[in-house]
Amino acid sequence: MPRFALELVSAPPGVRVTFPGGAPRLEGLPGARFAIGRVPDAEVVVVPETPAALDALIQNGWGGRRNAFLYVAEDGRWDVEHAGHGGAGPFVNGEPLRGRRALLAGDEVAPARVLVFRLVEVEPLLREPPEMLDAVAEAPDDLGRWQVLADWLVEHEAAHALMAAYELKLEQGTNDPELIGDYVAVRRARQQLPTDVFFQPLAWRCGYVVSGTLSLGPRDSHEAQRLGRAMALPQLAALSKVTVLAQGTVSAARLEGVLAALPKTVRTVGFQFGGAVPTTVLSALHRRPPQAHTVRLHLSDPLGPLRPVVELVAAAGWRVLDFEGTRLADRAAELTTLVRQQAGLTFVLGGTSIGAEAVSAIDADNVRWVPDDAAALVVDEVTGAALPLCRARSGFVWGLPLEPLGEAWLNQATGAVLSTGDTFLGAGRRYRFLQGRPLDDVYRVFIARRVAAWLART
Repeated sequence: MPRFALELVSAPPGVRVTFPGGAPRLEGLPGARFAIGRVPDAEVVVVPETPAALDALIQNGWGGRRNAFLYVAEDGRWDVEHAGHGGAGPFVNGEPLRGRRALLAGDEVAPARVLVFRLVEVEPLLREPPEMLDAVAEAPDDLGRWQVLADWLVEHEAAHALMAAYELKLEQGTNDPELIGDYVAVRRARQQLPTDVFFQPLAWRCGYVVSGTLSLGPRDSHEAQRLGRAMALPQLAALSKVTVLAQGTVSAARLEGVLAALPKTVRTVGFQFGGAVPTTVLSALHRRPPQAHTVRLHLSDPLGPLRPVVELVAAAGWRVLDFEGTRLADRAAELTTLVRQQAGLTFVLGGTSIGAEAVSAIDADNVRWVPDDAAALVVDEVTGAALPLCRARSGFVWGLPLEPLGEAWLNQATGAVLSTGDTFLGAGRRYRFLQGRPLDDVYRVFIARRVAAWLART
């Protein structure tokens, strides 16, 4: 199937044109729809930087805030459509466009006579083997899997092959200073993503986003288009973990749309809600991505009964339910019952404010206190509650003055690197820092000693 791209041929002085992700041209997958316009959410953004530049566009036929739409058919063909404004343009090969028409390689599309694009035929899109992308998404910390993918990228001369190979060298403790300049340039180009979908920072490895955060603000009519466009980006081809920030009221249909748009490689989906969420909204979890096994629910007070949520998650085929960030300190009895009833579902209960006295009552073979991606944890010295720390989500540190520093964690308040067993102050409380493998066992041993010491005192 032929593949095409839209390139900029000429623009008047003072007019800046940007393509998605800072790319040098516009390339589209089958089914894509793009807008050329002067609005920030257009895919091809035309920015007149002076009044004279804007006048030059208008006097040469530009009309509307969105000037034209481009469509990519399933067979790779492109169409262009007038956006319905009153300007003389756009023009196709110098002729005014009215309605919609097909484009051929070499055709020129001009939103204004002085702003010209050309459709060109390009090399077939390089596609990484799906099984390699799936392998790294399944275990994003496995350097051996990334090495296999990097070798393939180098062999096939992928644009970001240098980035992948160089980063793996750094992780293995080697370096090549002569490549640093080329690496930085490739990384800068590769890591440009639409800012209207993702929050920064994202967790990258070898040129791929392995985990990221989606922000759902006020809904608009272009949300589905933006999500679809973002999820089709090659940088997201190995996406493993996604956190959805739901600000304000959201519906089940909207969350279903998000889940349906996620790449098939996704294994973990988190939802962080800014307000109370009815169980009817969480019914969207039945739309589980095909390989997703873990759902993280950060639910706000007031929190209703847990049983409907737990039963819904289990029925949808999720294997792990992580309540990270949901306050469950007063729900120990309810949780104990649900853990016993849903033996096939693993509960992750770190970060839920459950204290030491309740840990032994709830604990079971299908309970974990620390998620798999945690690198360390801190324990509240008063309650014994566990707060996991994950490098991939370095901004989520429970309001404590901590940040990852390589393999270690730094106390920003004192400048000290923390070692296991250290205590520190944060948010008006004292915490103990713990590391070791497996972290779940480290925490259980700590709690057992704490309870034994408490019993000895009483």
